[in-house]
Amino acid sequence: MADSFSTMEEVDHSVATIKQIVERTKKLPPVLVAAYSKTLELASSAVVRRFFEGLANQCPEALEYFIDVDTLKKAEDERQTKLETIS
Repeated sequence: MADSFSTMEEVDHSVATIKQIVERTKKLPPVLVAAYSKTLELASSAVVRRFFEGLANQCPEALEYFIDVDTLKKAEDERQTKLETIS
């Protein structure tokens, strides 16, 4: 796998690959998740958005491998607290 995505077609191909693996094995190998995660760290915001939109549309069950739900929940709680403080 390359260090970063060169084209949106590579992003789409990666999403399709993840979908096939999940459909066949019901899970993703940790080494693959780590490789894609590292690639996403180096990617532009447009590429990251395309990747996650693709997963959400084609293989939502794979999102849990790439999103830390606890971190998202904490961020949402902090946002809500700030909104309540402003009100």
